[in-house]
Amino acid sequence: MSNVIIKSFPQSHVDVAAALPSLHAGLDIGSSTSRRSLGERRLTKNARMIAIIAERLSSVMAFGTLEDADLYTIGQLSDYLQVSLRTLRFYEQSGLLRPHRDGMKRLYTRDDLDRLKVIVTLREMEASLTAIKTLMSTLVESGDEKSVIGEIDAMLDDLTRGNRQRIEELERVNRRIAETLGRLRAN
Repeated sequence: MSNVIIKSFPQSHVDVAAALPSLHAGLDIGSSTSRRSLGERRLTKNARMIAIIAERLSSVMAFGTLEDADLYTIGQLSDYLQVSLRTLRFYEQSGLLRPHRDGMKRLYTRDDLDRLKVIVTLREMEASLTAIKTLMSTLVESGDEKSVIGEIDAMLDDLTRGNRQRIEELERVNRRIAETLGRLRAN
């Protein structure tokens, strides 16, 4: 049984952006020569691509440890991903994943775990659910690694640009606060 190694949290979106070249290099999915249907090959290719992207993106996160298994419970994934049960249920309600059910019990596959790694990592960087849904659609529908990497790159650039604008706005607020404090203390 192998355990997932705990990684440090990213200092910025730049850490993930820096990982994109290795992400691209790691996506050597290739084509299957077996007699599986086109749909089956596409699902397998997409699952492998999601797994590679999940590994690259989540390498900047401080996830817990999780033993390898075929199926995981919602509690196991909640502990591993360090998100609440409610958050995982919300992702399901939002259509971002569809766990298997055994009666009332949710069971997640390794593919579900990989999808969740991507979702949780991007949400931690404050990517919108809409942007993540678009990315997941691109992953499932196109299966084109360049499209996916381009979309992640654009998403991270947008997030970085938005953060810079927020920082500038907060700096203006801090200047106003300092000015106000100066006037209050002058009296």
